Amino acid sequence: MESLPVQGRARPVVYPDALDELKEAWKLLGFPGSQPTIVIVGGAGGMSDGDVASVQTFFEKHLLPFALIKNAVILDGGTDTGVMAALGRACEAGGVEDFPMIGVTARDIENVETMLEPHHSHFIFCPGSKWGDESEWIAAAASALCDSLPTVAVLINGGQITWEDARNNVQYGRPVLIAEGSGRTADVIASTSLGIGTDSKALALIRTGRVHVANFFRDANHFIKKMDELMK
Repeated sequence: MESLPVQGRARPVVYPDALDELKEAWKLLGFPGSQPTIVIVGGAGGMSDGDVASVQTFFEKHLLPFALIKNAVILDGGTDTGVMAALGRACEAGGVEDFPMIGVTARDIENVETMLEPHHSHFIFCPGSKWGDESEWIAAAASALCDSLPTVAVLINGGQITWEDARNNVQYGRPVLIAEGSGRTADVIASTSLGIGTDSKALALIRTGRVHVANFFRDANHFIKKMDELMK
């Protein structure tokens, strides 16, 4: 394990080269046993400031308190943009110190060290040189940590890479909760699940039986209740 300065804060980082090294990577990061996991995937640069602010409010008021109750570790892509930035800002605004929030990032993206979200507590730098190379690693890292304990992925907004994120989490056996009303990929999947749309990629995901839909803009408490049900 090494230490990486992220906007003046030293953060533990590991550099696994193969997926089967992830259990050891978690031990090196200071997680010797299994823990429940929450994966956050979705929009990055394609989200507006208003979108990010709305998601931040939900994270601060609802998702982070739920994660603390569940003793869950949160994993995402770790950069200071979109849903990942919203998560970091929610930690700061809510005064949540040292929350286990792990960024899984492709290590050979040019200047990626300058793009990291500073409130993330740990980083896993996986192989890869382009955005999206981290997608399977996020899903695999969550599974390596949770083992048989509860786990869920939350999909908010999102572009093309988010489709891969959804597929990877489904393939690793993780339920994926779609944030209806958050835009783009999330809304395509949500509308297809309701029979309004017929997107083929969305249909393939829905037919796995692992995709669920809720709307935290309309009813944040219901969304958290659905997360709780999926993490039983």
